[in-house]
Amino acid sequence: MAVEIRNDSSFPLVWATDSMKSGDWTDPWYPSRASPIAPGATAEWRAEGDLTLVPTSGTEGKVYYNVNGDPARQLYIYFNSPLVESPYGNTFHIRAPPGFEAAFSGGQGHHARLTIRFRETARRRVPNFTPSVNGFQFRNSWKPGLPAMTLGFLWNRLLDELGEEAASVLALARVDDGWLPITQARAGMCGGMTFGAMDYFAAGKLPPATTTAPDSETDPLFQFIRDRLLDSFDITGSGHRWLGYSSPHYPNGDEGVIQLTGLARGRSWVTYRDEWPRIRDDIDAGRLSPIGLIQTDSLDIGDNHQVLAYAYEQSGQEVKLWVYDNNYPGEDDLHLKFDITHTTGEVHVERLGPWRPGEPRIFCIFRTDGYNPHTPPDGRPLPPPTPAPVEMSPADTIRALGGIGVDFSVAETDLRDWLGNPQHTPYPAFAQALLSSGWKLKAPVFLDVIAWNYEHTPGVASPRRSEEVDREILKAAVLEGSNVRHGTHLTNFDELLAP
Repeated sequence: MAVEIRNDSSFPLVWATDSMKSGDWTDPWYPSRASPIAPGATAEWRAEGDLTLVPTSGTEGKVYYNVNGDPARQLYIYFNSPLVESPYGNTFHIRAPPGFEAAFSGGQGHHARLTIRFRETARRRVPNFTPSVNGFQFRNSWKPGLPAMTLGFLWNRLLDELGEEAASVLALARVDDGWLPITQARAGMCGGMTFGAMDYFAAGKLPPATTTAPDSETDPLFQFIRDRLLDSFDITGSGHRWLGYSSPHYPNGDEGVIQLTGLARGRSWVTYRDEWPRIRDDIDAGRLSPIGLIQTDSLDIGDNHQVLAYAYEQSGQEVKLWVYDNNYPGEDDLHLKFDITHTTGEVHVERLGPWRPGEPRIFCIFRTDGYNPHTPPDGRPLPPPTPAPVEMSPADTIRALGGIGVDFSVAETDLRDWLGNPQHTPYPAFAQALLSSGWKLKAPVFLDVIAWNYEHTPGVASPRRSEEVDREILKAAVLEGSNVRHGTHLTNFDELLAP
């Protein structure tokens, strides 16, 4: 087992301790020698099972790193590569302290390499996607009687799969697509709207501006969304999961004969270990991630839902996942929160943002498969792009900040280093947000104090881009910095601004 740690945070990782339950460290690849791991650096250590004439054990152990040497903030790494693989394969528990995230990939097999990426918490998102802009402007609510799925449609899709030659040999003829409705649109077409929104985004277009759903089965947009609804079920691929995860007999956690024998993994393992990393990897790569929400355990698969994940934020083991939900057009702050620490019990997902009361419980989350871009009808052109901010040197940034009443209390050489390092410090993001705000302060406030106040706001993420800076939290940070520096007790931010 080789473990590679990439430190993408702005703090060094300092080895604290390690232990082995089976096997041993591979000389000279000891964790203690892979320390400290500087910001931006990568380090590696290795472990192996015991060996006589043949292997007699796997390797299992733990390693702890202190973030910036602080034992109250630890990166914890547990690995287990057994001699005889379990139904879950090699297993890992990688945990970062609050304010940081640790993601891992690989690590399977008897000659495995596990890659861990450690970085500070930040909201990470698919660039240029906003639900209120890129989603449909109408709700997933449809006129009664519209046939969402018909036997004729399914029959003709089967003939498409067979091909004209096979259909001719078998004397199978096409029928009208609308023949014999079996479901109606009023039951919901969330999967079609999810895939459809992805199609418009992939095509570099916006969905039609209409705020009401199509009300005719001959409408090209209705037909398109209906077709994409079937595609979203991935019937010929992994669509069986909709039924399986909705079964009252499907297990929730890790305990039980079914899980131990490898016949199934519980809903918690599926959500936290299998599917969440796939969703995260999509977003990190700039891809939208279509996800299924299992909202029933009674086989009533019509109660389930499909949404589109476009942003996330992970702090320690807590994940917040922002979604475009076609039941809520125009809403940009719908997100789900869950903790990925344990897979022993049920999935616990909290809905945050402007959800309506009474939304159903979520039993499982998974990334849906089978998406391939299709050409959507009647798209609108994208608005012209916002001009990119002018690149400024750290010295020019300091001068520009001084012009709006923001100075500093740290050494200027340090501040220049921070302003020139947008990957590992939030200072370039704060500076750009302040310079683009249009504010000019009556009395100066220290930039480093503003940054301190902002980043010590409970639950806030350390930004790396100006668009990640929360304007209201930034105002509060400036207000607090001004009051402390000038001995005032102002409560209204606007009182700080010069006329």
